[in-house]
Amino acid sequence: MKHYLEVTISSFISGLMIALGATVYLSCLPANKIIGSFMFGLGLFTIIFFKQWLYTGKVGFVLDNKPKYLIDLVLCFAMNIIGVVVTCLLISLTRAGDTLTTNATALVNAKQNDTWYSILILSIFCGMMIYLAVKGQQVESKLAKILFVFLPVSLFILCGFEHVIANAAYYTYARVFDAKTVLYFALMFIGNAIGSIILDLLFKGVEKFRNN
Repeated sequence: MKHYLEVTISSFISGLMIALGATVYLSCLPANKIIGSFMFGLGLFTIIFFKQWLYTGKVGFVLDNKPKYLIDLVLCFAMNIIGVVVTCLLISLTRAGDTLTTNATALVNAKQNDTWYSILILSIFCGMMIYLAVKGQQVESKLAKILFVFLPVSLFILCGFEHVIANAAYYTYARVFDAKTVLYFALMFIGNAIGSIILDLLFKGVEKFRNN
């Protein structure tokens, strides 16, 4: 029970951090998109530095854990989403709300008008980037650890890759929720996992060849 309580609180914190990252990114649009993409990375940097639970950061290592790890992932995802939604709803009540809603609506409309397979493919590549950010913490250089967080995050944002938790922030600000939203979030959930696991398997394959 203690473990699940830790996962619950930690995952909520991660949702809050991602919501703040998404918020600063929206605040920088449209003129300062590049700056906003780097600022977004502060959310993931905080999560990794303090070892918090984020679905997209944990799912890539599912093959290294026992089956009960799947329960952790489901709980983590649910609390990530709750953390994002609560944070964004509160910020929406402030004077910043109108600007955030306007910018988020433009992003969400583009996603809603996209095809299902495009959403899935973009989600897969986003999963790879988040896995790389987490995997990169295994290097010894402190500077490299920092770069491995901010560069993959900036890349996935500027390329338009789909991050299921970050998108929860955009959709909350835009006040969009329908059947297509549910379908696309399911695709993002799956795609982020596929991308992370594929990259994990590729790294493991290379390490195996090196050790033989």
